[in-house]
Amino acid sequence: MTSAISRPVNWVRRSVDTNVKRTANGLRLIGGLDRPRTGCTPHVVLWREGRATLRRYRAGADGGRPALFLVPSLINRSHIWDLRPGDSFVEGLLDYGYDVFLIDWGTADKRDAVNTMSTYVDEYLPAAYAAATAAAGSSPVVLGHCFGGVIATLWAASTTEQPPALVALGVPTDWAQMGPLAHIVQQGRLEPEDVLDDTGNVPPATMLRAFQMLRPLGDLAGYVTLWDRLDDRRAAQAIWALTDWAHDHVPFPGATFVEMMRTLSRENSLLTGDIVLGDRVRSLKAIKTPFLNVYGTYDHVTPPDSVSPLAGLVGSDQAETLAVKAGHIGLLVGRSARKQTLPAVTEWLDKVGRPNQWRNSQ
Repeated sequence: MTSAISRPVNWVRRSVDTNVKRTANGLRLIGGLDRPRTGCTPHVVLWREGRATLRRYRAGADGGRPALFLVPSLINRSHIWDLRPGDSFVEGLLDYGYDVFLIDWGTADKRDAVNTMSTYVDEYLPAAYAAATAAAGSSPVVLGHCFGGVIATLWAASTTEQPPALVALGVPTDWAQMGPLAHIVQQGRLEPEDVLDDTGNVPPATMLRAFQMLRPLGDLAGYVTLWDRLDDRRAAQAIWALTDWAHDHVPFPGATFVEMMRTLSRENSLLTGDIVLGDRVRSLKAIKTPFLNVYGTYDHVTPPDSVSPLAGLVGSDQAETLAVKAGHIGLLVGRSARKQTLPAVTEWLDKVGRPNQWRNSQ
């Protein structure tokens, strides 16, 4: 009888305790007292052009480490690669023994409105890569995520001096599989120029709404998850950091957006394997370096059916595709990145790399 009475009493006590913790943690977050720090891994800036910079992380002081060059998307801020201490792809790569470089595209303004895809493929990326090569003493392997992976792939298809290997993470390839926004563009119901603002760029709010179309209840699900985990201070900080990043879009260069919507989406040119940029054909078959194509099985931004064809389009004899149980951002952050993406990518690099060059420190 006593046991039967104590069970509901204990449940009420636990519920009250949980809600007290939720309230305290929520007030700390809202008040700015407990906001998680992001982009914290120490780095130096080695190169700068326009708004773009090249970062080298703390491993730069250690000689002999194999080098990796990270290429973020143009759409969000680059600190998704270095979200927070303990949940950082950059930090994980350093722990695996790599010398890590990252090109940060910065925040586009009206000066960048005329930047085409060729600006990033033929100018910024090769210049930053050359600076990383000079600093590292050897050519880095390249890892590109989302539209950053598109830029990296088109650059590799355009250069005669290809990187030692190329890893594409969640890179949209078949744009017909990209959801309702892609269908609207392909049907001609939306002209890309219609969404440009007075600066000639796509404003951040428009980019945010476009991603919300892909997952209409995404924000609600995020807030429900935050409330559910709010009693766990560390978990709440992680969710807050990711949610804050996801809503912190930057202006998208107008000319690149127009070209992306017409060439990649409406013409679906990546899937053909031949893309015209700057009056020059870029053939994916020209990519001969070892190539790893990674997609998330729960990715709603670049769905598996969009990403999976990429490895079959390149000309490498060592082209592989890897499925990870993760979403689009889960490829880079959280448990799925730590337990799946990082180990799988570094193991693949060890397998395809030259003896000793890609041996990690673990």
